[in-house]
Amino acid sequence: MRMTALFLLLVPGLLRADDVYLKGGGKLSGRITEQTAERVTVDIGDGLVGFSMDRVEQIVKGRSALDEYADRASKLAPEDADAWRTLGRWAASKGLSSQSSAAYRKVLEVAPDDPEARQALGFVLLDGRWVTEEESYRAQGYVKFEGEWMTPAEVEVAQSTAKQEQALKDAERRAVDAEVAATQAQKEAEEARRETREAQDRMYNNPVYWGGWGYGVSTWPSSGSVTWGRP
Repeated sequence: MRMTALFLLLVPGLLRADDVYLKGGGKLSGRITEQTAERVTVDIGDGLVGFSMDRVEQIVKGRSALDEYADRASKLAPEDADAWRTLGRWAASKGLSSQSSAAYRKVLEVAPDDPEARQALGFVLLDGRWVTEEESYRAQGYVKFEGEWMTPAEVEVAQSTAKQEQALKDAERRAVDAEVAATQAQKEAEEARRETREAQDRMYNNPVYWGGWGYGVSTWPSSGSVTWGRP
């Protein structure tokens, strides 16, 4: 619910879009691209989101920025770079990133070196040539490490730090394992001593008969404690 509200604030061009109200209070705004008895699909400007109709409470249709983009694009000549550039700016201002990129790609079909279109599509000017961001970094000697571009020296430092941190974690884990093992051994030793004491108590406290004919004692004999007699 909160994410939907935040999305609507960030993309004001969709406030008059098709509104899909979900059971439980959720809401999604965009342009419905497909609707059947079983499912509805909504284009939110940066991708498609689909829902089962079982989850839908109500659908209120309206006109969205996506509709406006489609109308404007349909009226442009393929070779009109200025018009496509203007449409790319407009789409970006409405939060329609996919449509903005599509418009700027139309610009490059006519003007391959157009600075605005190149920059909007993520290209970088390097030594007079437009290259991708990745090509630019690699040309400057950078390497990608764990999702970030770094110099080889920075990678070495990062790897060394990671190894040290892993070694510390391993040592801590071994210490914990040793402590657990020691505690378990202590418990087992205490249990063994307890069982031994219980066995001894049963041996001394239970009366037994020991000896041959005509002789007997009431407890297990120990030094100086046996009493002999005749009937």
